[in-house]
Amino acid sequence: MQESGTPQRVLRNPQSEEVKKGCSPLNIPPSPFMRNLGYGTGVNVYRLERSGQTCSPWAVKRASHRIEQLNQDKYATLNSRIVKEAEILRQLQHPNIIGFRTITKDCNGVDALAMECCNTSLGLILERRFEESEGPLPAIQTKKLIEDIAKALDYLHTEARLLHGDIKSYNVLVKGEFEICKLCDFGVSLPLDETGHVDFTKDSKLEYVGTLLWSAPETFKDGKIGSSCDIFSFGLVIYETIALVPPHTFEVEQNEIEDLNNEENCSNASESNDDTELDESNVSESLENSLSDELIYGTRPPLPGAFDFSDDYNIIIELFYLCTNEVPNDRPNAKEIWQSLQREKETTQSD
Repeated sequence: MQESGTPQRVLRNPQSEEVKKGCSPLNIPPSPFMRNLGYGTGVNVYRLERSGQTCSPWAVKRASHRIEQLNQDKYATLNSRIVKEAEILRQLQHPNIIGFRTITKDCNGVDALAMECCNTSLGLILERRFEESEGPLPAIQTKKLIEDIAKALDYLHTEARLLHGDIKSYNVLVKGEFEICKLCDFGVSLPLDETGHVDFTKDSKLEYVGTLLWSAPETFKDGKIGSSCDIFSFGLVIYETIALVPPHTFEVEQNEIEDLNNEENCSNASESNDDTELDESNVSESLENSLSDELIYGTRPPLPGAFDFSDDYNIIIELFYLCTNEVPNDRPNAKEIWQSLQREKETTQSD
């Protein structure tokens, strides 16, 4: 809402030649001069404060310099994903998808993607709730999250014909107190055909990347990859809002807490001065290595039995079960998800 006296914002045309060529007067300073907002698989995201009273901050994403030093091939892959993500984002226009600003070079000549800046990610919110034993995300916030991201997926799958390919809590950004939720990270997205499946006619070498813990069963069985893969992963994000931990890791997290409370372990603990950059790929790999060899990815994890849910959670739990059905055709599409929440809202208001 535009307040009285606030200057009108000048919107940049995402189809302009300046944006298409990636040209920008934006100067990206060295990392120490920007606040680190978070990290991804080999990438870092920083908050860039811009000059001028009406200029909102931007989030700047670029490949980690640490990865560049350790593995040139991986660094090149990550950098190409950032360029690909910029190409995708500049074509997308939806309130529940993170906004593209520009792509430019930082002071070291590295590609840097500038985007709309949000407060935090759902993953970090859930981490804090878990650490502070606050219990599941409130139902009203979870429903807002589900509706917003389902609308983003509906747009992606039908209008943009795009599979996000890496739906997880860390790729869901939250503004304010869940005023609006937005989907981000399109570096491994894939084109869809008119049937909703990956369009290999555009590139025969296309492959699903995803993140193991959130991936659908068909991605492990050489099944047909399509929009329903995003729906399964989304169901596991719904699970996270209840369990507060990534799917398939609840027992691992409980064991880690017991280890921390163990007197012997505490007495042997020492502070680490290691200031190496965090990398989501290392975190995911550690979790996956901690899991039982018998674990089968692409399954529906059991809900924690310790929680007593009110009736407000009924539709949330129902959607979790529907989205994580093993058979892709048994899962709802994104439009059916957000419409079911709207119907529930209308029914509640009429009572």
